[in-house]
Amino acid sequence: MSAQHEQEVRPEEWDTLARSMREPQFQKQIALYKRREGLDLVAAWAPAQVRSVLKTDLFEEGFGQDALLDALISRYPVVMGMDVSQVVTAQARKRMPEAAGYVVSDAATLPFKAGSFDLIVSISTLDHLPPPLLAASLRELSRVLRPNGCLVLTLDSGHNPLHVFSNHFRRWLGKIYAERCYTVQEVQAAMAGQPWILTDATAIYHVPFPVNFLAKQAGKMLGGWADGGIRSVVRACEALGSLPTRFFTGRYIAMRLIRSA
Repeated sequence: MSAQHEQEVRPEEWDTLARSMREPQFQKQIALYKRREGLDLVAAWAPAQVRSVLKTDLFEEGFGQDALLDALISRYPVVMGMDVSQVVTAQARKRMPEAAGYVVSDAATLPFKAGSFDLIVSISTLDHLPPPLLAASLRELSRVLRPNGCLVLTLDSGHNPLHVFSNHFRRWLGKIYAERCYTVQEVQAAMAGQPWILTDATAIYHVPFPVNFLAKQAGKMLGGWADGGIRSVVRACEALGSLPTRFFTGRYIAMRLIRSA
């Protein structure tokens, strides 16, 4: 991959990936667990008073069962969806037309006025950008968030050795969706000098990478008969999130960032 490619956001490649989707990325039971983890973060971390919400990255809303936008729409008065891909955005709009609006944009150049949102939910979005754009994207998210507003941010974890290996392997295979992994400390370094206050950090989604693949194969072979066993595995993986070692097992780091006044 060229150095120029590493510095650019390429929406057409995400359009191509979206057009090639033949099945959801996550097996149903695992997708529902991932959805629950995201919604639990929002429930725990969102400000008490929220009117306007921005959800970045709509791949789940377009193609998965781990979507959050529908739940956000039912909870808050004004919810906007954003994705860099026109194909993904169109599919999300088709599945969830109740949103206040959809925009096609990358996170580093948002088409919103300053202070437009009380809450931003950014689920594994910035880790798909070229690393030089991480700081710029965090700055742009702070611009469109009102003072004392909240950013619920998840990124692929650089604390999880197995996931870091998987990331490098998928990037070696040339898969554009093989995102970068970040540690909490790396995100803190990227937001230096910006109006962010980090109040909480944790790790979520503790299903090892091969388990999702095996669960999908089991579902294809056994149908609904596989659901009980898959749910048991998911519960065992979920329990890892309560242990002190959760940063070593979680696929994503999750951070609560407050925009200072």
